[in-house]
Amino acid sequence: MPNTMSDKVDSRKQFLHNLGQSGLYSADDLSRIAESYSEVTDGNEFAAKLTVAGKLTKFQAEAIRDGSVSELVIGNYEILAKLGAGGMGTVFKARHRRMKRVVALKVMSRELCQDEKAVQRFQREVETIARLSHPNVVVAYDADESEVGHFLVMEFVDGRDLTALVLKNGPLPLQDAVNFICQAATGLEYAHSQGIIHRDVKPANMLLDNHGVVKVTDLGLARLHEGNAANPNSGLTQAGGIVGTVDYMSPEQAVDSSTIDSRSDIYSLGCTLYYLLVGSPPYQGASIMATLLKHRDAPTPFLSAMRPDVPAALEAVFSQDDREENVGSVPNDGRSRGRLERNRSSHQRSDASETNRRRVFGNPRGSEPEYQ
Repeated sequence: MPNTMSDKVDSRKQFLHNLGQSGLYSADDLSRIAESYSEVTDGNEFAAKLTVAGKLTKFQAEAIRDGSVSELVIGNYEILAKLGAGGMGTVFKARHRRMKRVVALKVMSRELCQDEKAVQRFQREVETIARLSHPNVVVAYDADESEVGHFLVMEFVDGRDLTALVLKNGPLPLQDAVNFICQAATGLEYAHSQGIIHRDVKPANMLLDNHGVVKVTDLGLARLHEGNAANPNSGLTQAGGIVGTVDYMSPEQAVDSSTIDSRSDIYSLGCTLYYLLVGSPPYQGASIMATLLKHRDAPTPFLSAMRPDVPAALEAVFSQDDREENVGSVPNDGRSRGRLERNRSSHQRSDASETNRRRVFGNPRGSEPEYQ
């Protein structure tokens, strides 16, 4: 099966050969296509005409022209476009061949398929996301293994992540930022209720669809939290170093990601709120270690210093002294954006001992973080 540039299209014959090898069309369909475009002799022109006619996507046409056709059909799915790539593999936009449902298909990289621990981590993501069904969490549909390796099939969100949104439009209006955080908090509260700690909450892992719905995604670093019981898989992601993204990481997660609870996700959610309102992470250092130390030791920044439109009630939620274990406290304080002050004052919270005092956004300068 051709998969290198040596099979690049330079003629009609080569294009039809590559199209046949792709598996996108049956032999009968291929014959009908050839007959319908009998006047076309140039392979590149053939690709362009099929793209205009809607018979191929731009991504498919380029792959067929280049001879890179071995991954245009994966299991029961036709690959339509490439959405992105990360450390674990590549995510494609795909369509089920019979159901015609458009999905996001995450393929584990060939290199990592040879790594037993990486395969275990990928399998854990499959099992984790399969447990979840919530409007604010990306849903899993299927998982399997094919010639290209292990893959996970998820809900396709037609939109963009919140990092891309801020990079395009700049800091968000106050109402939008609070709305998006409340939706993410609702999804995370559900995940926590299922015993799942995300461990990589950040704006890039929050997808905003075209209807204004935010969905939490990328549970590749998630940990199953079963009370006080040790999780045998909790150390899988530690071999490569720190687990998570340092710009949004809680101080306790930097020390030991295997023992954190939902409060770490809440801290990261606070960092995400800051990014949405300001356009940059709250703490940035010259190195990873410098950034981590700022999360631990630097004072909590004031949102209102950067955004004068931030009301006192939202500032209070952002910098509250006790980081509650239930992330549901976040939407309860913020859902009624126009009444934040009243909601905040009516939200009664029990006194915590000094040893358990935790800020949504960190610990006071000079004090050691408390790791639980």
